[in-house]
Amino acid sequence: MNISWRWLAPGLLFLGLLLGLLLVPAQAAHATPPGQTAEEGEALFQKYCTGCHTIGGGDLAGPDLLGVADKRDPDWLEHWLAGPDVMIAQGDPIALELVAQHNGVVMPNQNLSLTEIDALLVYLGVAVAAHPAPQSEQAVVVGRPQEGRALFTGTQELAGGGPACIACHDTRDLGAPGGGILGPDLTQVVQRYGGEAGLRGTLNTIAFPSMVPIYQNRPLSPQEQADLAAYLAQTQIQAAPNRDLRSLVVYLLAFGAMDVLVVGLFLWQRRLPHHRRLPLARRIGSSKTE
Repeated sequence: MNISWRWLAPGLLFLGLLLGLLLVPAQAAHATPPGQTAEEGEALFQKYCTGCHTIGGGDLAGPDLLGVADKRDPDWLEHWLAGPDVMIAQGDPIALELVAQHNGVVMPNQNLSLTEIDALLVYLGVAVAAHPAPQSEQAVVVGRPQEGRALFTGTQELAGGGPACIACHDTRDLGAPGGGILGPDLTQVVQRYGGEAGLRGTLNTIAFPSMVPIYQNRPLSPQEQADLAAYLAQTQIQAAPNRDLRSLVVYLLAFGAMDVLVVGLFLWQRRLPHHRRLPLARRIGSSKTE
């Protein structure tokens, strides 16, 4: 049977196009985990990462992540996002180099799920293998701002026995005279860590060098992390506008009390002229000897 090339060629071309259309989605599915898109990764990046990182905007507290897919191995990136504190504790050379390059700033553990890590890596241009979605989500711990304020100020003790935040930190919510000055003011800390979830991850590990010796054996409970994050999220919205005025009033009252004391002592010393105090003292002394 003779087959005309005039009919066979278009048929083969159509078959090739059909196979190409079928293979391209399959390759894309291999590069991008099912259900994880760059859009989801971008949302996670805005939520967790923008406080310390940019993509093409230069270094902040952490490195610029432009081209990170070409600089780091995907497996290393996955482990780093899952537990930076673990990799630092294990002495990973790349992790230690990053900490040294950024003046000892330690990336907080954000407690990301494997699917969230996949989405972030896809957004950053890293091809990763898919991870199955968790079968059950952990119960969400709801933060309570009032309880968080009590924990911050020390009115309520931390379950692990650690010191209250106010010993080293301050917020504008506290009013005069405020909290400690050894650590930074935490009024805007939630914004710096990309939201409450990011701050909870930080409170879960507390990997800052100055705080590790204090809290490494006194961890915060999940409820305490949620309560403190909820309180600190509230401080950036409800910061006391008259903090400076109240501080001024306190200082004026303190100096006023000192002035009254000094004037009182001066008047007490001058209660009688010297020429009258001396004969009086002599009379009292002579009466005692008789």
